[in-house]
Amino acid sequence: MGSSRFVALAASTLVVVGALAGAPAATADTGQPGTLYVQGVNWCSDTGPGTQDVPFCSVQAAADVVVPGQTVDIVGPPFHGGKVTLTRSGTPSAPITFQGVSSDPVGVSTAQTLPPNLDGTITLSGVHDVHVSYLLLDHTSTDAVDVKGSQDVVLDRLFIADQASPGATAVTDGVSVDGASSDVTVSRDQIYDSHGNAVRVASGAHDVTVTTNELVSSRYAEIAVSGTATADLTGNTLDDACGPGLTIDGGSSATVENNVFTGFGQSLVCPAPTAPAFSVATDSAASVTADYNALAVNSGRTEYSWNGTAYTSVAAFTAATGQGAHDLDHVGYAYPDATDENSPVIDSADADAPGEPATDVHGAPRVDDPLVADTGTGAHPTYDRGAFERQDTFPLPSGPTSASGIGPLTVSVTPGSAKPGSWGLPETYTVDFGDGSPAVTDASGTVTHTYTVPGVYAEKVTVTDANGSSASRTAKVTVGTATPPATSAAVSAEIGQGTVDAGGAVLTFDHSDNWELASRSVSWGDSGTYSVPVTVGAAGHDYDDPFRSYTVTLTQTDIFGRTATATTTFRPADSYTPLTPPEYDYQGTVKAHGLLTLDSSTLHTDTNGVDAAALRVTATGGSSGGYLTLYPYGTTRPSVSAVNFAAHQTAENGMTVRTGPSGDVYLYNGSAASVSVKIVTAGIFGHAQFGHSYTPVAPVRVLDTRNGTGGVTGPVAPGKSITVAVAGAHGIPADAAAVVLDVQTTSAQASGSLGVTSHGMADSAVTTSYWAKGQTVSNLTVVPLVDGRVVLHNSSGGSVQMVTDVFGYADTTGTGSVYLASTPTRILDTRTGTGTGGRVARLGAHQTLKLRVGGVHGIPSSGTTAADLVLTAVSPTGGGYLTAWADGTTRPGTASLDYGTGRTTPNEILPPVGSDGYVDLYNGGSTAVNVLADQYGAYVAQ
Repeated sequence: MGSSRFVALAASTLVVVGALAGAPAATADTGQPGTLYVQGVNWCSDTGPGTQDVPFCSVQAAADVVVPGQTVDIVGPPFHGGKVTLTRSGTPSAPITFQGVSSDPVGVSTAQTLPPNLDGTITLSGVHDVHVSYLLLDHTSTDAVDVKGSQDVVLDRLFIADQASPGATAVTDGVSVDGASSDVTVSRDQIYDSHGNAVRVASGAHDVTVTTNELVSSRYAEIAVSGTATADLTGNTLDDACGPGLTIDGGSSATVENNVFTGFGQSLVCPAPTAPAFSVATDSAASVTADYNALAVNSGRTEYSWNGTAYTSVAAFTAATGQGAHDLDHVGYAYPDATDENSPVIDSADADAPGEPATDVHGAPRVDDPLVADTGTGAHPTYDRGAFERQDTFPLPSGPTSASGIGPLTVSVTPGSAKPGSWGLPETYTVDFGDGSPAVTDASGTVTHTYTVPGVYAEKVTVTDANGSSASRTAKVTVGTATPPATSAAVSAEIGQGTVDAGGAVLTFDHSDNWELASRSVSWGDSGTYSVPVTVGAAGHDYDDPFRSYTVTLTQTDIFGRTATATTTFRPADSYTPLTPPEYDYQGTVKAHGLLTLDSSTLHTDTNGVDAAALRVTATGGSSGGYLTLYPYGTTRPSVSAVNFAAHQTAENGMTVRTGPSGDVYLYNGSAASVSVKIVTAGIFGHAQFGHSYTPVAPVRVLDTRNGTGGVTGPVAPGKSITVAVAGAHGIPADAAAVVLDVQTTSAQASGSLGVTSHGMADSAVTTSYWAKGQTVSNLTVVPLVDGRVVLHNSSGGSVQMVTDVFGYADTTGTGSVYLASTPTRILDTRTGTGTGGRVARLGAHQTLKLRVGGVHGIPSSGTTAADLVLTAVSPTGGGYLTAWADGTTRPGTASLDYGTGRTTPNEILPPVGSDGYVDLYNGGSTAVNVLADQYGAYVAQ
């Protein structure tokens, strides 16, 4: 059988096997203790537990965690194939086992099934006590199985095919055992069309057994053994009309028995068409024994090459060497299912030959053919030579019939065969209902059985003759639950590679009962209803409008026509993408009370799905002070202020501004004089791309040069920089993508500005604040991280003290909070009673105010983790600071806003929100002050 036929058979068979591969066990277990599972289902996970409920997607994931005594069940083809490297070892009493698992297909005999296709190769590197069995391996440019420096390895019932093109020049083996390996068994494998050798054992290896394999059409030898001590080469069928079937050289010692050499398999490339079927070099002849082999090679072809001499017949070989006393030649087409009934290879092997297993290459038992005389030897003189044991031939039994119904379900089976087997022996029928109940043997009439546990079962009828040959047929029985399958809907944002698409919903299904489902549909709440295959573990949907909540409805119908529904709610949101380096987008003058349109191309918000921009706005006042308001294009100007400035003063602030539908933003100058404006886009928030989620932390001070906090003591000199470590402590993980911090500059000896840079990132500097001599200024900024550190630069002619507080970070998991942008809204104004329950009064010195942010102005009443506010101190009569923190927690020793006498001062803040939806505001000044808070958005838990 060539590789193309082999793969075609694999594909057609595996489709049938797949019909039952996803079926649960008869009881709802999570797998056997000590067993890891690999299965290519939609809900698999390479970072999961590897249980039957949540299996690994790849064999490599299981190989990386398996421990002695465990078995890895590979159920059907894995999601991720490719090269698998095994590096973990078992023990003699607790080996590690990797095995393919295929369910019996309905109506097909077991002999016609093929194992799961690994779609790759296996390397065993420096391991011991490892067993690998029942897998289909494809290879092209490398060996299918490489055994390197390993001991006590078993490779059993592998199906291997070389898929390289006929003209490929790479010499690749089916199984390669290197010289540092020992105690390796290669058994009951089927290896086709190797562009090198089917099995190659390198010099230095010892105690290697190659037995009961079907090896076909290799470009070189089917078995090549060189420099190997104690090789047992027994019971193989070596089919090659071109190259040698078996070569032994390099001073090897070996036992060669019960092999069948045929000359019908034809390699596509034939480098040595006249090679002997069986060759032993001079350096090995004295240490090799050969007997009970059979040859059916082409007429005239050399059968043996022994000690440098060629022999064309068994008689000549035996007479000259004394070997092969029981060898046979001219045995006809001694091959799997077409072996002549009276072939001399039947019942003529040496059953005591080393390595001979009790079953043949297909797992069929060793049986006595009553039509052939027993001429074998050993404990069981009925063993056949070669890899195949001749079996009785009879048609598949009748009897099993597919059935389905609500449990308990009673079925009846009447086994029977259309005609007796070719050996005419008495037959026994056995019915196995597949649910763990005892099989019914000697079933000659109708057998009735009641299934009590819901599930999918393979009901099997087996006919067995008196000598042990058998044939089976299966049928699928589905036992339904008493009630429709439980329907639940769990929806979340889509996460991928540590980032989140907060506008994409993923609905996760309970897959434990998908075997009972006939159909599944989902209504996402914004359009029609969509059909979803019942075999998948999740379905996704992208929303176009992130500014509302949607009801998601899951409807499932089972195979019995019963329907169940479940609903849940999903609110699309935004994730954050920093622009590195920050984009300096606009610089110009805005006339008094003028309105400037910042279009999407200017702000870099012209990407699909962008809803907000993280901006830094610098204003330099003219002849009159005033304020700037930024708000979505196409909306009414709100009564908020983002930047406040005095005449001839430079002021700067950050804010996250919701954009209009096309990504545009209005900027309004609330001054009676023109003002110079500079706009920097630091990042964008969108619902249609993957970005970072955010995790707030309890505010913490990480730098204070006044007292040495953070490792720097004393003011920062003019034109100098300091480096501050912000990640790896204070609740900020070492791999954080960005950090939210507030930098305060105080005790300034000259006017200047602050530059903030990500350490290790070129061109990432941004100016975050400006100050006059003696002034205290604070400003919030989001800084991308490379190595967990930021650089603060004093762009001033005088020294300045620096204080830095951390409020949160952009994570690299995608599981943090996501952003809801809102139209800027004033939620606190102590001058009017807004946000205070109508009480008009300044916030007193050392007093605290509770501000509600959850459940107002479009922000959810629960799940809000951080508020995005611009906090403003209005015309203070003295200096001081404001601190914002989550209600219900201890006030931190940090500042959210620093203010000075007579100077209206705004600052963006991202305070964490209490579980009750409130933020606390504390006035740390010595005099009362009016306070404003404008809401621009909020972070909410997913």
